[in-house]
Parts: sequence; structure tokens; C-alpha cells
Amino acid sequence: GPVAAPLRPAAAALRVELSGLRSQRGVVHLCLTPSATRFLNCQGDRAALARSVPAARAAELDLGPIPAGTYALLIVHDENGNGRLDMTMGIPREGFGFSNNPAMRPRAPKWEEIRFVMPPAAVRQQVRIRYVL
Repeated sequence: GPVAAPLRPAAAALRVELSGLRSQRGVVHLCLTPSATRFLNCQGDRAALARSVPAARAAELDLGPIPAGTYALLIVHDENGNGRLDMTMGIPREGFGFSNNPAMRPRAPKWEEIRFVMPPAAVRQQVRIRYVL
């Protein structure tokens, strides 16, 4: 009989809409990851999709076809462009946001709070950027 092609999850467009950016300075770093253990540290995660775009162009981002699955989205507004989220005594000095816009707490969000399912259909994630200082 015919050889079956390997079954791949269907991929669909993921559009990310940001609100609340307080300035157009610097860069917005975005990281989409399927990893429940590495989601707060996307840099070394091979499975993650990372993008960096000028803040002036970051209001709407098309991440292209994303395979169906469960993911979390992390966004940092790196206003001074130094490649990281600056902290003062453990408090972020720059803007950040997560999928599902979890309530602000004095701790990082948990995977369960920010994960979302990417179905084999287009998805729009609206993320509010927040600033503590």
C-alpha cells in the first residue's frame, strides 16, 4: 500500500497585539515557547521562537505558522536596548507582558497561568505590557 506521510501538527498563524507600550524607545523581545520548564528563560531554549523588533513597530506582530500545541508567550520592552530586562532589587524596571495577561503578583507567573493552546487555526493573542517602576 501507499506509504503514509509522517503526521505533523497543522500550523496556523499567530498574531500578537501589544497594548500599553509607554514609549517607542528600544526593542521589544518576544519569546514563544512550548517548554513548561524553560519558559522564563527562553534564550537557551531550542524549541522557542524568539523575535526582537524595534518598539516603534511592535504593536502588531505576525509570528507566522506555528504548529498546534501548548505555548507561553513572554514579552519584554527593552527600552535601553541592552538585551535584557533590567531589574532593581528584584523589581523589573522595564516593561513586560505574558500570554493571558495574568494578575501582577510579587513573583513570576506560573506556566499554568500563561499557557495557551494553539489550535490548527489562526490565533490572536492580545498582551498588555506592564511597568512596575
